[in-house]
Amino acid sequence: MSIDLEPSKLLSLHGLTKEVSQASLRHLKAQVDALAPLFRPRRFLGDHIEAAGKEAVPGADRNLADLRELYGRVAVKPFDLRPEIRVPIESVSTQLQFDEWEYTQAIESDRGWQSIRVTSPLTWVVSYATSYSLTTLRSVVAGSGQRDVDAVRAFVLRACLISELFSKIPAMADLLAALRYKVEVRKSPQLGDLPLVTISAPFKTFRPADKLVMMAAGLAGGASFAEVLDVESVRALSDPLRDEALAILKRHQVEN
Repeated sequence: MSIDLEPSKLLSLHGLTKEVSQASLRHLKAQVDALAPLFRPRRFLGDHIEAAGKEAVPGADRNLADLRELYGRVAVKPFDLRPEIRVPIESVSTQLQFDEWEYTQAIESDRGWQSIRVTSPLTWVVSYATSYSLTTLRSVVAGSGQRDVDAVRAFVLRACLISELFSKIPAMADLLAALRYKVEVRKSPQLGDLPLVTISAPFKTFRPADKLVMMAAGLAGGASFAEVLDVESVRALSDPLRDEALAILKRHQVEN
């Protein structure tokens, strides 16, 4: 979404957005940490994941086959990885990492079309923790970073694992929705078909008009820009449980 905005307003919104983003991520991490046991890959893969003891899971063989199909499809291009998964899969910690979602926006300027890297400060790509951040992975794929094959493989496999977790156990997304977070699976053109699970705060951000984006990116000394908070989306935030309860009261003709 692109909106006209005064430059002075943009500057104040950047600081405001940063504070809201930090607070939202802090709350999200605390809630996800409390739910850590629910993020165990063994919940849908059972004994196909290395761990102490046995954990039989109905459908684990089918789930493993689906994971193998997904990984085999995304591993080769653009990551140049072998498409096979070794079983049992190495143990995966439930510690999660969060990277801001970003996309590339082509903007026309006096010097022609320019690609601007835009981040969404209230949407995060979530995955099982690895030694690579999403930014590092992008750099490696683009050929501008030193490649560690094991680190690339770990990131790709763990992105597939958490994507399959949400696919096989849809109640996970419902639970986070009850906490007001929206879960989506997205793809980034630079990373091929790799599924990236994103979690978004209940507030919206937006990208101002292209001219203002170019000016702000230039002042920052690069070709990047961060979306800013839609303040009205904060004011308009509703409580789903309260709304449902009010609807029930209305149906029962209960007056205030």
